[in-house]
Amino acid sequence: MLLEELLRCQIQEWYPAFRRHTVPTVILPLPAAFLRYLAGRPAYPDTGGEHPEDRDDDAEPLPFFLPAITSGRSAFPPAHAHHPDPVSLLDRDNSDLFFDSADDDDRDADSPLRPAFPELEAAVDSAIAELGGAALPKLNWSAPKDAAFMSADGTIRCTCFAEVAMLLRSSDCVAHDLACARPSCKDFAPPAGVRRNAATGADEGARPNVYKNTKDTTEEQTDQHEALETSGTGAPPNGGESSNDAGSMSDSKESADKGGNQSAVDGETDDAPQEDVGEESNWTWVDDGFQYYLALRKWYPGLRPESEFRCFVRQRRLIAMSQRDPSAYYPSLPGWSAEVQPKIEAFFEQVIEPQFASENYTFDVYVRADGRVKLIDFNPWGGYTLPLLFTWEELEQEEREEVEVRVVMQHGAVRPGLMTAVPYDMLDWGEGSGWDVFLKKADDELNKQMASLGADL
Repeated sequence: MLLEELLRCQIQEWYPAFRRHTVPTVILPLPAAFLRYLAGRPAYPDTGGEHPEDRDDDAEPLPFFLPAITSGRSAFPPAHAHHPDPVSLLDRDNSDLFFDSADDDDRDADSPLRPAFPELEAAVDSAIAELGGAALPKLNWSAPKDAAFMSADGTIRCTCFAEVAMLLRSSDCVAHDLACARPSCKDFAPPAGVRRNAATGADEGARPNVYKNTKDTTEEQTDQHEALETSGTGAPPNGGESSNDAGSMSDSKESADKGGNQSAVDGETDDAPQEDVGEESNWTWVDDGFQYYLALRKWYPGLRPESEFRCFVRQRRLIAMSQRDPSAYYPSLPGWSAEVQPKIEAFFEQVIEPQFASENYTFDVYVRADGRVKLIDFNPWGGYTLPLLFTWEELEQEEREEVEVRVVMQHGAVRPGLMTAVPYDMLDWGEGSGWDVFLKKADDELNKQMASLGADL
């Protein structure tokens, strides 16, 4: 994978050309202070007398704290709006044994580990409101899909800045975007002087800071907001619940497996010159000046996962398509895919191929109930992009003459789930595990407190 190919797949690069054919999106430049926060470093190091170049790159990251909220609003929507208050289920007189009566957020509000980003917070909240009150966040390439376990509803739907920051800070996919995406390219070299951030090699700052849905293009915006509506009879019956995560609004860095919170890209960038980079220049992504962006994409709660496909383009020819969610069998999909294939091929020939410059790449599309095709994302060829129901060796065979479509044909053919991940400690309940130790300590503490109460009576 070449750096130029990777840079073309950044959402801020391709969105302006394809905005009429994709999901309404607001793109915001991320300040260096917020990037340092995501890296677990002091967001404003000068305030503590420490400069970025003075900080040890091998130092332990800072504890996990959400940014301070400067707007005055609650960091998260009230839990009682959707779920019962767990304290109300217990005896209020004894609830302090389990729930500290002090407000942890208030107690930590003045901590120097909770930096404030008032301008970014205001821009994010405004963009989310513009997009209808809920958005899916992603950086230049990836969404924090592996951090869905951190949210209350198990999705990456965000309604405020605090939720966006929490998911980005928790995600290995985002960490890969920041630290490993560019070094995974064969021709990557640590930036010196001018910072390249565009596939055209433009200097940093040459590109407008924000690509935004403008109010003076009413017809275009209306078409975008209707882009992924799924009402109607054209879509095949799902037979199960729909999921925006399963439909994915895809990104190219999926989590590796359900056994650990580890990005799928680990071990798939053998050609990355990461060791040479470190030895030659002590390069770190945090301070090299590369511009990262936050893309907020309109959230559609009713997307059907069987309606999304990954398409593979080699030497500017569409050669293959795969069911985007290989972790499930959809009974209607084998028959419906024959109807979808010519629609996607026409979309590629009329929209994608004339405007996207790379020779080899993949793109994800969503097929609406009325048969219209909508672009979701671009991904580079090979590397950390998953081939799903194919292998890269199969896709690189020269003798491919026709477009091959693969879907899961029966229950026994599904692939392991790739949509979410949780830390291994949350799954391991065995003897000596983190949960085992935690529960034993909790039992000991509870017994001590109950014994103390009995002695006082």
